Amino acid sequence: MPVQEHLKGQWREWRHARVAELTRPYGWTALVAQYWLKDGEEGTVLDLLPGTWGVNAGKVIYTPTAEGPTLSVDGSYPSGPVEIIPGRNQTYGHGKSVPVYFGDLEVETIGRTDDDGDNLYAVRVRDPRESARKDFSNIEAYDYDTAWRVAASFTPTARRDIETVTVETGVRETTTRIGVLTVELGGDRYELAVIGKDSAAGIVPVVHVRDVTSGDTTYGAGRVLELDWVDEAKTQIDLADFNYLTPLPCAFTNFVTCPIPPQENHLRLAVTAGEKRPEVTLERVLTYAG
Repeated sequence: MPVQEHLKGQWREWRHARVAELTRPYGWTALVAQYWLKDGEEGTVLDLLPGTWGVNAGKVIYTPTAEGPTLSVDGSYPSGPVEIIPGRNQTYGHGKSVPVYFGDLEVETIGRTDDDGDNLYAVRVRDPRESARKDFSNIEAYDYDTAWRVAASFTPTARRDIETVTVETGVRETTTRIGVLTVELGGDRYELAVIGKDSAAGIVPVVHVRDVTSGDTTYGAGRVLELDWVDEAKTQIDLADFNYLTPLPCAFTNFVTCPIPPQENHLRLAVTAGEKRPEVTLERVLTYAG
């Protein structure tokens, strides 16, 4: 195992990058709106955006007006109705999603479901001025402690999509289970559900946990830990460093649908490692009316 000084040094560099990420021009803290649409809806006007919006056969369609301002879609102005393919924003983009802008604002769409299993779609808006005005230089974390860098083993399972309850009441988000991570913490053995997060570089394994600190010194809806594959086949994980735990984006914005951690990922001890909750507690305001 690398010596303590090396591990702490690498973690400090990561913490610096983490704070910079929070104030990225089109990152999570730049979100200013999340508008909901249902299949069959058409001609909907959204406050911050031009033209009209609708959903046709599961496709989110933007229709520009005959005259006046319009969106920039993948580098050009559409002359007629165009699909805005769901996906992450430009930096996080994956699949077939493309960069979409309205002036300085960035626009994206997402797919979700409601509690009855019916499809939902949202149009999100990000404003770089929103993230620029925020100061995260004082966001706290527990001091690095090598005791929270523990051995782990990963057991792959067949990919299974689960519609998970989220912080946005009435909205469910698909999380993809890809396996089980076995760790020992505080003398107890845990078998944690591992989620596969799509990225431009492939599947990133993630565990979403709650512990005794949740809602006290750390964010109440839990924290997430991205894990590292140790083989090219992406089937093996040999450690979990809980010093790298971070809260989900819902700790910083209302315009997201963060899933709730599964029951098997509730830890029966205080994990005094990783990022603490933001200094200012966000008042939860729902964007979906049901």
